[in-house]
Amino acid sequence: MPGAKQESDYLRKALVCIDSAEDQPVPKPLVKTMIAAMSVLIAKFQNTPDVSAVMQAITTIQSDLKTTAETVQSTAMRIQQNTITHQQIAILSQETNQAVKEAAETRRTTTELLQETNDIAKATNDIAKAIQSTPSPKASYASVLSSNAAPLSKPITISTKTSSFIQAQREIIVKITDTSTIESLRAKNPRNLQNHVDRAIEQSRNKHIERIRVASANQLKSGDLSIKTSNRNDAEALKQFANDWINRIGRGTSIRLPTYGILAHGIRTSSMNMEKFDEIKAELLHDNRPFIPSADIKYIGWLSRAASTNAKRAQHVATVQNRTARKIAPPRSTSPP
Repeated sequence: MPGAKQESDYLRKALVCIDSAEDQPVPKPLVKTMIAAMSVLIAKFQNTPDVSAVMQAITTIQSDLKTTAETVQSTAMRIQQNTITHQQIAILSQETNQAVKEAAETRRTTTELLQETNDIAKATNDIAKAIQSTPSPKASYASVLSSNAAPLSKPITISTKTSSFIQAQREIIVKITDTSTIESLRAKNPRNLQNHVDRAIEQSRNKHIERIRVASANQLKSGDLSIKTSNRNDAEALKQFANDWINRIGRGTSIRLPTYGILAHGIRTSSMNMEKFDEIKAELLHDNRPFIPSADIKYIGWLSRAASTNAKRAQHVATVQNRTARKIAPPRSTSPP
């Protein structure tokens, strides 16, 4: 069926044709076609929607589009929030895994501490048993320590001082004099500080220490760094090779090595000349080298000022830079008769 424009054109042409025919009768087919075209055209006008209805429909569509856009935006925001939540959950999971790892490390450290405590208790039992066996007067203190005595039947309780001593053996104090290094380390939390120390040790490329991981790292009020290892062997290795990793912590860092005092009673003042420090030190280290080859003596002197004028026996003090200070025996030439 022709469109409305074609029908309108057809009716205009039909009117022109009728006007040109003047008084002549109009052919019946033409009139019939004109009436049919007018009927179709009127029907099309009747079926044409109202403009206001069209505008209302357009407004409704716009409103629906706006609602759809807001829904899409809201959905996108929820998806973003869910993504952030998933990231937070992942971070929390990592922190939980780290906490579990630290707990396992703490349990391992505790087990090693108990083992060290048992070793110390066994060594104490050996010494007590050796003393009870009453060695001959000619036996030296060093030979008593080296004897293989059976442990006592009764257990020996480890005191708080002994526990503190064990803790001190696992601790390394890093002295820091550079202000910028102190402030930089102070900005780190304990976990980041521990990771910083682990990286410094790993980057040393020293095969003796590069696999060591510290148990904790904390900054003291003085600005110095307190590092604790899982066992005393790790602490001694880190002290021994300090030059390979300590500078990676920061500028102005150094290791503070502890010293331990020894008192030797009944030493004749005439048997030792304190001005010959190197000779006395060499003799002490030589006598004890089979038992503690890594010992080093920093100071030797009389306990009291009056000892230098006392011809009888006096107390003798030596400061040793080694955790086995209690095993140091006096030189044979200076032992009391």
